[in-house]
Amino acid sequence: MARPDTGTSRAGTFRSNIQNDAPVQILGITEYLRAESKANPLFNKFLRIAAQDVAELLVVAATFEAASVTRNRQALEVMKGMRARRDRVPTIKLDSDSAFQSRSRKFTSSRNVDTGRRVKRKVTRGDVFFGAEFGGGARPTTRQFLRHRGRSGYFFWPTVRKHKADIADAYLDAIQKVLDQLADAGTTKPGSWDQS
Repeated sequence: MARPDTGTSRAGTFRSNIQNDAPVQILGITEYLRAESKANPLFNKFLRIAAQDVAELLVVAATFEAASVTRNRQALEVMKGMRARRDRVPTIKLDSDSAFQSRSRKFTSSRNVDTGRRVKRKVTRGDVFFGAEFGGGARPTTRQFLRHRGRSGYFFWPTVRKHKADIADAYLDAIQKVLDQLADAGTTKPGSWDQS
């Protein structure tokens, strides 16, 4: 379980309990971010940039993990659609409507909601993500994926679990850096954010 420790820095620290298999959690961070954003109007703007940088590190790590998967073509193609988004917390989103470069099937069929007829549409990364991440094989429509692994996943969630503490530390360091930049009122002006 994650607990902020306000004694070491203004942003807190991260502690993880081994039995907790949840994604990265920092208790009290929502309230802390709300209070800081009320104290300084530039805090949210700078924090969104810093959180996107942290999320980009996770995307790169997940891409390397996808490259290590057996029969990794699907995983690598899905990771091409993963993007770090600007948000107050590190956020990654799949561009699920982007085309999946399939060698075998250029189109998939689905039913039109209005007419009920089958229509052809291009295969998207959203169609393939869950099979590439968690596997399949039980149904004829999922036999192109690796063996089903339950909740463990093949490349994205193992990366999140493996780097859980690193993500939290990088995020808390980014918050501290934003606070330090904002505290130095002489050098921080709107639009002069230094990301180094």
